[in-house]
Amino acid sequence: MKAIPTIKDVARMAGVSISTVSRVMNKSPKISPGTSNKVMDIIRQLNYEPNNIARSLSRKKTNTIGVILEDIGNPFFAEIAKGVEETLKKNKYSMFLTNTNFEEELELKLTNLLLSNKVDGIIISPINDRSKSLEILKKRGVPFFLVNCRTLAEKFNWVTTDNVRGGYLATKYLIDLGYKRIMHIKGADDQPSKDKFRGFKKAVIEGKLRMSEQVVIDSKAKTSKDGINIMENYIRQKGIEGLPGAIFAVNDDVALGVLQVFSKKGVRVPEEVSLVGYDDIDIASYLFLTTVRQEKYKMGEIAASELISEMESGESYITKQLLMEPKLIVRNSCKLLT
Repeated sequence: MKAIPTIKDVARMAGVSISTVSRVMNKSPKISPGTSNKVMDIIRQLNYEPNNIARSLSRKKTNTIGVILEDIGNPFFAEIAKGVEETLKKNKYSMFLTNTNFEEELELKLTNLLLSNKVDGIIISPINDRSKSLEILKKRGVPFFLVNCRTLAEKFNWVTTDNVRGGYLATKYLIDLGYKRIMHIKGADDQPSKDKFRGFKKAVIEGKLRMSEQVVIDSKAKTSKDGINIMENYIRQKGIEGLPGAIFAVNDDVALGVLQVFSKKGVRVPEEVSLVGYDDIDIASYLFLTTVRQEKYKMGEIAASELISEMESGESYITKQLLMEPKLIVRNSCKLLT
């Protein structure tokens, strides 16, 4: 049986050290083109294939990225995960995907689990910008990139949508349609939700409306179930006649819950109540929901490519903080007041 060629065989035939062969395979710029070409010719001649497991151990690299998202059942986060996964795959990295279900303790546990499994880096959509997980990652010195979150105090790397702008676009659209009293269903205690509310307030003030006359539901809503519970409770207390003319929900999933209650109660959209969501998940187009589009796939793609750049850079990495532009998508869930 023919012996399987080893890195020692390549080094011997090329007349170089084993470390030089390793540097050639890792495309080190410190190796001259002549030496690199000579070594690569020998590798092809011997049909040598490196032992990737041994290389990972020696380089302390697993080519695995941990991904921590809040709710992979939500199409918004699923699309981010898709962007991450396909970008990692192109760069020969694997993804270890986890889900926190918006639970802080679980997020902390998953962070420690991924670190114990020696992932090369982590992409995380933290529950909030004060997450303990971020402090752990910072102290451990593991490369990480935040997605769907921006931090105010720390120089972390992140990519997210300009949600202040997005909240403003949604609310201004309703004001321009003639609505004076708008309900905003607020989201969880995270930066995106806070920024959407800031945009809501900006549009209200700019439109010379009174904040005291708006209906702000401070519910920490996240899912369609939350949307159902919020709207059922509101109608139970105020009645259908107490509904404002327009609603801006923190995300499309919550807006879908509102639509389910309206369908059951016989409230017509947009004839009786106009409704705007946020995210532009796929089902929004089928339900003709006006919404604010986030480039979800692109967000995941950017987070993955920037993390890889940081990990593979031999130089000090420049902090990247990227705000993506939202876009108002007008469909048929709102009407112009006459």
